[in-house]
Amino acid sequence: MAQTEPYLRSADAARRFGVSGKALRVYERYGLVRAERTAAGWRVYGPEQIRRLHQVIALKSFGFSLRRIADLLSGDLADLAAFLELHEQLLRQEATRVAEALRLLSAARAKLAHQGGLSSDELMDLTKETAMTDPRTNDVSAAYQAIAAKHFSPADQATLDANGYGGMHQPDADWGALHEEATRLMTIGDPHSAEAIDLARRWMGKVFEATGGDPALTRKMKTVARETHQQPAFAAASPSANALMDFVAQAYGAAIAAGVMPNPAEG
Repeated sequence: MAQTEPYLRSADAARRFGVSGKALRVYERYGLVRAERTAAGWRVYGPEQIRRLHQVIALKSFGFSLRRIADLLSGDLADLAAFLELHEQLLRQEATRVAEALRLLSAARAKLAHQGGLSSDELMDLTKETAMTDPRTNDVSAAYQAIAAKHFSPADQATLDANGYGGMHQPDADWGALHEEATRLMTIGDPHSAEAIDLARRWMGKVFEATGGDPALTRKMKTVARETHQQPAFAAASPSANALMDFVAQAYGAAIAAGVMPNPAEG
């Protein structure tokens, strides 16, 4: 084919979209985009492929896996519609919070100009109400909410809420302690040890408490956790999160083999 001006070679397309050449080949392997070829065999991307890459990159930034992106680009819009609705709600909530913070700051500035000062209580309240949250925390929370919306049905979420599992925004000291213990044991590296098996018993007890022991919902929780861990903001803060889950899964298998926990396949 004759290359015309709108066409980009692989390296130029990768540079334009901020991805690697390897990523472009992975997209091609998943059927997300198909490069054309020059007479010399070079991959090139024309207007149609560039438009498709824009869609792929946008959906990937929303947290969809490449497999789900392939489904979405093939016409499965149910997940995308649900995600966009949730994303809009999150943005509106943030806009409301920012608008209120600006109102409070404006009122405080007016009072400061008129009275020459603010009381310590007023200053503390103002700081609390207008403090900016860590963008990385917002990114992880938004990513979790979007991923949860893809996998949890309203009934699933109602079960989790009823069992005290409201999502990542609710801190849980027990989970924090379990993660610290799991990290220490993973460093030792023996998922078959008595300590690791006891950890798995308590860890899975927390999971079953959240899911009510529903195997399908438990699997969904695992999927949501893994996909959330793969998000850039979460991976930067906790790069070994999925390795930790793998360690606990091995210890859980050891617990089942030791008869400490029932085998879900036999339940």
